[in-house]
Amino acid sequence: MSYSSYVIYSPETGEFYYGYFEDLDKVLEMHNSGQIAFTRGKGPWVLMFSESYDTRLRAIRQAGFYRSVKGQRFLKKMLNF
Repeated sequence: MSYSSYVIYSPETGEFYYGYFEDLDKVLEMHNSGQIAFTRGKGPWVLMFSESYDTRLRAIRQAGFYRSVKGQRFLKKMLNF
């Protein structure tokens, strides 16, 4: 089983959300349908970046990295933001 860490973006609000999940397509659908409290009413959400990992722990750690200052710099460079 693989897990993904991901970054989604709402062009409407200018907000980013960083997370991890087993099924990337399903979690994006959940964000856009309002099933996840933090992102409810702030969409539509667009997948900006994702990485796959063999373990859940590695995906969790990577999602945490995205939230850090160093991770923010990395993402800005990767996404040309």
